[in-house]
Amino acid sequence: MNEKPKLTFWQIWNMSFGFLGIQYGFGLQQANMSPIFRYLGADEASIPGLWLAGPLTGLLLQPIIGAVSDRSWSPTWGRRRPFILAGALLGSIAMIMMPNSSAVWMAAGLMWILDAGLNSAMEPFRAFVGDMLNEKQRPVGFAVQSFFVGFGQTLANLMPYILPLLGISMVLSDDQLANGIPNSVRYPFYIGAASILIAVFWTMRTTKEYPPENDDYKKAHVFSEEEKKSISFWHLALAVGAAILAFGFAYFSGGLANGLKWGFGILIGGYLVLMLPVFKEILAPLSTMPTVMRQLWWVKFFTWYGLPLMWQYLSLATAKYAFNAPDAVSNPTGFEEGTKWGGLCFAMFSISCAVVSFFIPRIAKAIGSNRATHALFMCLGAAGFFMTLISNDKMIYLAGMTIIGFMWGSIMSMPYLMLAEAVPQEKMGVYMGIFNGFICVPQFIGMLTVPLFYKTLLGDDPRNALVLAGVCMLLAAASCFLVKEAK
Repeated sequence: MNEKPKLTFWQIWNMSFGFLGIQYGFGLQQANMSPIFRYLGADEASIPGLWLAGPLTGLLLQPIIGAVSDRSWSPTWGRRRPFILAGALLGSIAMIMMPNSSAVWMAAGLMWILDAGLNSAMEPFRAFVGDMLNEKQRPVGFAVQSFFVGFGQTLANLMPYILPLLGISMVLSDDQLANGIPNSVRYPFYIGAASILIAVFWTMRTTKEYPPENDDYKKAHVFSEEEKKSISFWHLALAVGAAILAFGFAYFSGGLANGLKWGFGILIGGYLVLMLPVFKEILAPLSTMPTVMRQLWWVKFFTWYGLPLMWQYLSLATAKYAFNAPDAVSNPTGFEEGTKWGGLCFAMFSISCAVVSFFIPRIAKAIGSNRATHALFMCLGAAGFFMTLISNDKMIYLAGMTIIGFMWGSIMSMPYLMLAEAVPQEKMGVYMGIFNGFICVPQFIGMLTVPLFYKTLLGDDPRNALVLAGVCMLLAAASCFLVKEAK
C-alpha cells in the first residue's frame, strides 16, 4: 500500500470540521434529555431506560455503516461522505422536533431518530482518520476530532447563557405551557439543527477522499471455513444476548409474561435480521479481531458502564443539592436554574476537553505509553466524580466536571489511536463500527441493572450515581494495563 501523503493542519481541520456539528448535537442531547424527560413527567428511576436509544442505534448502525462504506465508492461522493450527509439530515429533523414533544413517549421516539442520525454520521468521521492520514499524523487527526468534541459540546451547553446576550428571551411563554419545556432548552435545539448541516456541508465542500487503489472492494467476499464458523457462532450468540436484554427490560416493566413475549420475539426477529448479507461482513471479523481490540474491551466496558450516569444524573444532582430542587414540581424555578447550571458544568467539561486535546499527543509521547496515558486521565476523571461529595456548593460541580473533561479528551482519542494502529486498513470502517459496539453493550447492561439498585444501593440519590461512575473510571484505568502495546 502506498504511503499516504502528509496533509496540512488545515486540511485535517476541514476534514474533521463536520464533527463539530455532530458533537454539538450530542452535547445538547447529553445535557438536556434527562431534564426534558423530567419536564414531561418521567420518573427519575426510569431515566436510564429512556436513554436506550443511544446504545441501541449505535450498536446496530455503526458496524453496518462501517461495513457498507468499506465496500463503497463514488467518484462524486466518495466513500464515507454520503453516510455523513444522510445522518446529518436525519439528526437535524429530529432536533427541530425534539423540544416540541408533548409526551415522554414522543421525546423518547425522537431521541431514537436523533441518535440514528448522529451515529450514522459519527462512525464515518472516525474512519476518515484511518483513511486519510498516515500513521504519523493519526494522533493529530484524533486530537483534532477530540477538540471538536469539546468545542461543539461547549457551544451546546453555553447556549442558555449566550442567547440572552443576543436579546432572545429565556422566559417561559404561554405557548410553551403545554409541555413546560423552556426557551433555554428549545432554542438551542433549533440552532443545533442548522449547525449540524452547516458544519457537515463544510467538510463535504473542502474534503476529497482518496479513490481505492484497486477494484477489490467491488468483489464479493468469499468467506473461509473459519469465518463461516465465526458467523454461525456470533449469529446465535448475539440473537440470544439481545433476547436476554429484551427479557430483562420487559420483565421489570411488565412482569414475567411480558418479558417472555419480548424475549422470544427479539430472539426470533434478531436471528432473522442477522441473516441479512450485510451482517456477515460484520460477524466474520469478530472472531479474528486484533488482540489489542479484544483487550480494549474491558477498558471500554467499565468506562461506558459508568459514564452514562454522568449525563443521566449530573443535572439532576446539581438541581437537587445546589439549588434545593429535587424535581420540577416542588421547585420549578430552582429546577430550571439547576438544569442551566448543569449545562454550564457540561460546558466547562467540554472546554477542558477541547483544551487538553492538543496536549494529549505530547503527554503520551513524554510518558512513552498510550495505555499509561489513558489510565492517568481515567484516574483524573474518577477524582472529579468523587469531588461531588465534598460540598453542596454549585462550584464543586463546576470544578469536578472541569477535571472530568480532561478524561473525556482522552476517551475521545487514545482508545481509537490504539485501535487504528492494530487493525488492517481495508477493514478500518467495520472495525471502527464494531469498536463503537464496545460502547453500546456496557450501556445496555447499565440501563438494565442500574434501575435494580438505584433506590437501594444508591439510595435513590443522583449524586451517588456519580460516585458509582467514579468507581467505574478507576476500574477502567486498571484495565488499561491489560492492553499490550508495541514498544
